[in-house]
Formats: sequence, C-alpha cells, structure tokens
Amino acid sequence: MSVNEVYVFRPFKLIALLCVFLALCLDVVALLSPAWVTAEGYALSLWESCREIETGWNCISTLKSDWQIATLVLLLAGASVTLVAFLIALISLCKGTHRKHYRMVAVFLFSAGKVHPH
Repeated sequence: MSVNEVYVFRPFKLIALLCVFLALCLDVVALLSPAWVTAEGYALSLWESCREIETGWNCISTLKSDWQIATLVLLLAGASVTLVAFLIALISLCKGTHRKHYRMVAVFLFSAGKVHPH
C-alpha cells in the first residue's frame, strides 16, 4: 500500500461470520434443549418425553414417532450445513479470500434455511 492509498475497513464479512456462528449456536441449543414443550408435571423434548410421578420423573424416548425423527434429521442436516458454511467463512476470512468463497457460503446458508423445519 502506498502513501496515497486509503484502506477502508468494512466489517461486513466479520459480522456475517458472527451471524453464522450465532445460527450454529442456536442449532446446538435447539438440538440439546431438554424441554421444547413444558407444562406442569410434563416436559417434551426432541429426545424424550417426561412425566412427573410421585417418585420423580418418568422419561421415555420420543424417537418412536415419525414426525420427531423427521424433525431430528432436518435439524441435524441444517446444523451440518450451517457448520460447513461457518468453517468455509472462517477459513475464507483468515486467508483473505472473501470474494472467492462467500457466494458458496451464501448458498450453503440458504439451503440450511430451507432444510430447517418451521
């Protein structure tokens, strides 16, 4: 860089990486959350259904119903695609090859958004 050149720092790529990291963290929280639905004496998560009885909590696996297995598969697929997008964005940011890989990251994140159940 010569004396007359000015470098303008635009943090958009860093903000995008932070947003992808936040999406990845929220995917992990959604997968590991112990209670998606709670009520008095009842809790339902992606992995198990629990009812409170006199001696404590009685929990059974919920992976017997098709919709819960499908939700698990969709969440895992979306989290995997988001993880790949995060790794590509991180490597691209560290190497300084932003323009080369960010279109691919955008495609990965768009597909991850289409995979997640709503």
